[in-house]
Amino acid sequence: MALPMIQAGDTPNQQIADTFGVSINTVYSWKERLRHQGGLEATPTTGRPSRLTSEQRQQLCTLLQEGACAHHFPDETWTTPRVRDLIGRQLGVWYHVDHVRKLLHQLGFSLQRPQKGALEQNEQAVKTWVQTTRPEVKKKGRGWRNVDLSG
Repeated sequence: MALPMIQAGDTPNQQIADTFGVSINTVYSWKERLRHQGGLEATPTTGRPSRLTSEQRQQLCTLLQEGACAHHFPDETWTTPRVRDLIGRQLGVWYHVDHVRKLLHQLGFSLQRPQKGALEQNEQAVKTWVQTTRPEVKKKGRGWRNVDLSG
């Protein structure tokens, strides 16, 4: 919408800025873009190209699906430092640990949190304790709040 006003060249920059609710610096940028590009279309920035090729990305997915133990880790947990190590050793590209999380997300992998509780925990014993012992502990705990410890 600003293009005809800018091209006409007879409207002051401040008036154009006020008309479209932008800063005067934006109007200067528009005029610069018009002079160099011939239009006011935005130029998208694609960012830095990926350091892994599409073939390497597919290979990484395959490596991850093989499991952590297949790559000489002590358990099946994939952590970002382990994935970073795998990418570096297998594909020759070393990422910062923080970027590995973003890379995994781009590949469709999601954060997996381990279940809480010890594997050797006895579920029935926990339920029994919660139903029988815990109420007694809570009752005893209430009395301590009202005890005068100063004297």
